[in-house]
Amino acid sequence: MTTLSIILLVILAIVITSSFFMIKNLIYKNETLEDFISKQSEAINACGKRLKEIDNKNIFYADDEIGWFFKEVKKIQEALNEFTLN
Repeated sequence: MTTLSIILLVILAIVITSSFFMIKNLIYKNETLEDFISKQSEAINACGKRLKEIDNKNIFYADDEIGWFFKEVKKIQEALNEFTLN
């Protein structure tokens, strides 16, 4: 083996080893973010269910003083529902 071959082999080994650790780190970060997104999706769904439970008889929706606020909360919930995992 020539000196150039040995140098290239060492460089290749370093690149492969560092690539392995970078990929492992990226997979770990990806899994962490997937867990976070899943928890956020569950929280959004729970809020939507609770909102429906609170006003199952449309009492708040019909009330003038609270109705506007409840309509805004429903708009916010609808916007959040777009970010849930289906």
